[in-house]
Amino acid sequence: MKKYKIFVSGVQKELKEERFAVKELVAQNALLEKYFTAFLFEDLPAKSKPSEKVYLKKVSESDILLLLLGKKYGQTGTDGLSAIEREFRKAVEKHLKILVFLSGRNDSTRDRRVSNLIREIRRPSSGYVYKEFNNTSDLKEYVFNSLVELLDDEGILAKFPFDFTICEEATYRNINEKLVEEFLTHRAIKRKVEIPKTPIRDFLVKTIKAVLEVDGVLKPTKTAILFFCDYPQEFMSQSSIKVARYRGNTRIEFIDSQELYGPFYEILDDIERFFKRNTRLASKIVDFKRVDIPEYPFEAIREAIVNAMAHRDYLRIGSNIQVDIFDDRVEVTSPGGLLPGLDITNLEGVHETRNKKICWIFHETKDMERYGTGVTKMKNGMEEHGLKLPIFSQPGDFFRVSFYGPGERILDLVSNIPEERQMDLKELGLNERQIEALRLMVNEDKVFTNRKYRNLFNVSNQTFVRDMRLLSRLEFVIFEGKGRALQYKAKDNVTKKV
Repeated sequence: MKKYKIFVSGVQKELKEERFAVKELVAQNALLEKYFTAFLFEDLPAKSKPSEKVYLKKVSESDILLLLLGKKYGQTGTDGLSAIEREFRKAVEKHLKILVFLSGRNDSTRDRRVSNLIREIRRPSSGYVYKEFNNTSDLKEYVFNSLVELLDDEGILAKFPFDFTICEEATYRNINEKLVEEFLTHRAIKRKVEIPKTPIRDFLVKTIKAVLEVDGVLKPTKTAILFFCDYPQEFMSQSSIKVARYRGNTRIEFIDSQELYGPFYEILDDIERFFKRNTRLASKIVDFKRVDIPEYPFEAIREAIVNAMAHRDYLRIGSNIQVDIFDDRVEVTSPGGLLPGLDITNLEGVHETRNKKICWIFHETKDMERYGTGVTKMKNGMEEHGLKLPIFSQPGDFFRVSFYGPGERILDLVSNIPEERQMDLKELGLNERQIEALRLMVNEDKVFTNRKYRNLFNVSNQTFVRDMRLLSRLEFVIFEGKGRALQYKAKDNVTKKV
């Protein structure tokens, strides 16, 4: 098996931490260590270090030059070139694969000679792979993804689809059969079929082939681990999902954030809980009914998340699915762009995936329909809710769905709210006076005192107490203050953005 040799180049003092981080990544990651070996200038024997011929020979013997560029150009020799530029020129001469990583964005403090080198690298005709990074963590993720992409281009990772392959580090003991039972129950309800009477183990091995027998030993596939293991992230760290609520419309300040772990169906439940506590729920009284109005149709958002879990590129180990909530929108972003042949402007009715086995599991519980209906469901969900259609985009090597909310128009969505979100107040025992009071509190933010209520409706104190007692018991009204200063107002008229 070929091991690709990587020469890591960069100004020694300025980018020492970054260069050693790259070497550590290659040496400690199970996948990268199998196919790559990284070499630093510091790895040369001490007596050889003064000779540029020695390290240029090392470059010549390598398959990949991984070039880190910062602000400094480095010490120059009699030829006027620094070591990093000599190494770059040698790699070009030897037709090596060149990966370039730039520390920070365009910076006026960057050495002019480094800027010149960057301009050369950025020329469209150069064909070099380059990325900008802001910290060591970003760098390691970008290096990992670039090297995995190189293996994929070479056909090394394409021998078997990700979701059909065995999870080598796991055993059948890592499968929680209770999770399989829950799946089968959920499947039976959704598909209106009987729960299979076969043993769980037989169902996994013979029916869905999510567990394979290898040399007499049962080994779970990666699909089985993702759905039926208590903690899949022990084996696939990229299977966690990051969720965040930001203040405003930019990724600057967090209000709430989590990284969600566990099997796929549990993560979906966790996302729903996070989503509902970080988006608004408005209420309005219309024609003797209380109508609850969520800021977004969660089913459309959930469809995008299930699609991300099913279609993402799981070879991108350093990247996770992200669900980001802003004041004006929700974004679901997954690693890996569209597969070749798919057109982002025409995705409806098209079905192509990297992960057929994962899709099949979701199909079985009707969390995902066949034949590419997910895009249509997202669009219909937003349109029926009175919102703009979702926007599909590809920022870099990612796929993103953006859902834009109603902003301050949330109460205008009333006409689009389904019956199940409408509560008949008369059936709850409210009289017309109580309904009108509730309408004023909910729709017009009116606050009542004992006196204001009695004067408006011309009722006694006893009637006022009886009216408010029922509204309070139904949790429609809360009261604040004491004595004559006691005030009554609607509870959760609108769940405000923090």
